[in-house]
Amino acid sequence: MKQILVICDGMADSPVERLNGKTPLQAAETPALDFLAANGRCGSLRTVPEGHYPGSETAILTILGYAPDELPSGRGPLEATGLGIDVSPDDTVMRYAVSDPSLLLNGNADLRHTLEHKFPDLKFHSLSETSGICIIPGGCRLSDIHAEGIAFWSGDTSRTYEPFVSRHPQFSRPVVIGAVPLLKGMAYSIQAEWIRPEGATGDCDTAYRAKCDAAVAALQDHDIVILHIEACDYASHKMDVNSKLNAIRNIDREIIGPLMKKLCDGEDFAIAVMSDHPSLCEKGCHSADSVPFLLYYHGIEKDETNMFSEEEAATGNLESISDIYRQ
Repeated sequence: MKQILVICDGMADSPVERLNGKTPLQAAETPALDFLAANGRCGSLRTVPEGHYPGSETAILTILGYAPDELPSGRGPLEATGLGIDVSPDDTVMRYAVSDPSLLLNGNADLRHTLEHKFPDLKFHSLSETSGICIIPGGCRLSDIHAEGIAFWSGDTSRTYEPFVSRHPQFSRPVVIGAVPLLKGMAYSIQAEWIRPEGATGDCDTAYRAKCDAAVAALQDHDIVILHIEACDYASHKMDVNSKLNAIRNIDREIIGPLMKKLCDGEDFAIAVMSDHPSLCEKGCHSADSVPFLLYYHGIEKDETNMFSEEEAATGNLESISDIYRQ
């Protein structure tokens, strides 16, 4: 059976005081997600193994079936791959973020020049106005890389990953649909096809319906579609509860709803939906707590869950990520 796996980055959350103690997923109107949960099966999954940072690189690779000892210690090399940057096996790739306004006065070109003047041995590549990745050549001492107003983190050397189809031989043609360099780099690293629909971004204004349409079209010649949406995580890092609520509603209305209609119209595929990790609106950071996930397809034996939320999903009978790959 063909399958769509929808990964809603950072959708899970903790109770929010402004929402009267509800999580954004509980507070948002999500009729399509609730229908799938009520007629399918749900569970609660820990996607961040003990001792690992709760980043998307860790959580998503765990969702895709990779073991704790195969996970990266930082996202830098995967983002470099997504940006088409060649990295030597001896190099370390790190994320950086600039908080000093004096470094940002003249835009990215001058910021890059300033950073490379401060660190002549490093190479910098922008991801946004204030952040990016830097390439640190082998032999350079990481303890020497620090400066006022610049934070460096999430570093690692390049790794080799087993192809997705080797891990899941029932799926011979995987495709990843998304917008951000991390997912593009991950797709290339696990030997999956990559699609970025027109208008897809890494923020709350992404083209939700275009992503849904791309997923439906990809099912014609792929047997598993991995669809990633960054919007909830973006809103959480901004500590913007209203934007997160709107992102969840848009995912439900513009992605899950149309996919559900395809199923109700007789299309034969399975749909799994989950968050990769919780992103906390009240703190602006990730969490390693468990996330809700659901599975629905024609003929599935439903469990007792009635809606899709962190609390309700924990009462379901899905137990591990391997459950969603067993049709």
